[in-house]
Amino acid sequence: MERFSSDVIIIGCGAAGLRAAIGAAEGGQSVCVLSKASHGLGTCTVMSRGHFAGARTGWTAEQHRESTLRAGKGLNRNELVDTLIQDAPERLDEIIRWGLQGVFKSGQLYAMGPPPVWGREIVRCLFEKAASVGVQFRSGLTMARIGVREGAVEVLCYAVERGEWVGFFSRALVLATGGAGALYLRHDNPQRMLGEGYALALEAGATLRDMEFFQFLPLATAEPGRPQFPIPSTIASRGRLMNARGEEILEKYGILERPADVHARDRLSQALMYEIRNGDPVFLDLSGISEQEWMADTLGSGTILLNRFRAKEAPLRVAPTAHFCTGGVCIDPKGWTRVPGLYAAGEVTGGLHGANRMAGNALTEALVFGARAGKAASLWAHQISPERSKKVLEEIMPSLGTGTGRGCAGLKKRLRKILWESGGILKSKEGLLQGIKTTSQIRDEAQHLSLKTAPSEVQNIIELQLGSKTAILILQAALRREESRGAHFREDFPAENDHDWCGHLEVSLVQDQPAWSFIEA
Repeated sequence: MERFSSDVIIIGCGAAGLRAAIGAAEGGQSVCVLSKASHGLGTCTVMSRGHFAGARTGWTAEQHRESTLRAGKGLNRNELVDTLIQDAPERLDEIIRWGLQGVFKSGQLYAMGPPPVWGREIVRCLFEKAASVGVQFRSGLTMARIGVREGAVEVLCYAVERGEWVGFFSRALVLATGGAGALYLRHDNPQRMLGEGYALALEAGATLRDMEFFQFLPLATAEPGRPQFPIPSTIASRGRLMNARGEEILEKYGILERPADVHARDRLSQALMYEIRNGDPVFLDLSGISEQEWMADTLGSGTILLNRFRAKEAPLRVAPTAHFCTGGVCIDPKGWTRVPGLYAAGEVTGGLHGANRMAGNALTEALVFGARAGKAASLWAHQISPERSKKVLEEIMPSLGTGTGRGCAGLKKRLRKILWESGGILKSKEGLLQGIKTTSQIRDEAQHLSLKTAPSEVQNIIELQLGSKTAILILQAALRREESRGAHFREDFPAENDHDWCGHLEVSLVQDQPAWSFIEA
């Protein structure tokens, strides 16, 4: 097995990973970024709408704080919120100085990338800055295991193009692998965003929290045979939302907030799913929007809807879509995971957003905590001098499996269907128990798939093995939380319960088995 070394390793090349790499390199350490795809492709950053929240002109730090806490429903970790509010202005000014093409509007920063991948401009800017400070990049790698021992961190990867296992040794590691949206049947994440980072962190000794809180966007196109496209509020709020019988959805479910897809996002998602579950498709009629209103959409979403979906010719069929995991790895304000030498930043972490996330905080979080995690990892790497172990990689080598390599695609399809139906917007004890049972069977089947197969299939199998473990954690956390709060809704416990559930469900491994605990907020 070929081995490489670097003072600090970053896993993930979205905004959090790239900003962490810059922070670590500026600390004087050699830095290498490992990723599946090159140049930030396949990340949620590149597919984002390029929106950064932060206290700039027209928006105060107190307003930012209040909006963040209101979305989090009492479960935000205050030390992380304070850090975000404090550092956001500096990080936004900084990325503009580095050459980001963007514009401030109402105190928020918007990257001016080309639609529908507004975030491409963010990735371009951060890549160029990272390269200028000496960061190295290695792509085409699927992360299979992380091993931590005596201050040393080793990563076992599969190099798909070469069809070989590769090892990376470092003194510190920053995990910035993104979320798990692609575990769901409907999602707006990259197709390979299957939540492997959560499983990797847990197996490396980290603790996870709040995995039951998964954010859904209520309005995305659901035309049969067509790609999904989230419909922004600037367009959706001007249309008429109705079922096939012409009933107005907002009136039927008593949703009074406007725009509903912003201020009643969770209740609107639930309303749409009730309609769809009862066999009634939901439509958004945009035919009444004037030419002036279409042109007022400066981000280009209206043009895409007009040209790609012919939105003025007939009502668009719509449905919710999985978007963002607000839970994840427990960190402190410096990004430390409680495991020596292991740090994390971005969507793979939990605690900042609480029970739901305020729009615009994801990219700001990536910059703020990416910078902090990179700096902390650099300091750690500078302070220790571990002896390189030659046994860790061999100890964490995955089983090659005893079955065949076939069946991975079918298992992944089943997994996505289960998460959508049992662990999606409408959850219940019966559905969650069945989902856990079936997902556990998929996990066990995936563990026995042979890795002695085509390289591209090996990549798929590794992703499924780790993703199915994360899926089980999401379902188990949702089963344990017997209330509805923020992005988590239980049909059998529809009310918020501060007396019993104002706190965090945390999970760590004890003798290779998940051990759950409840920590009051």
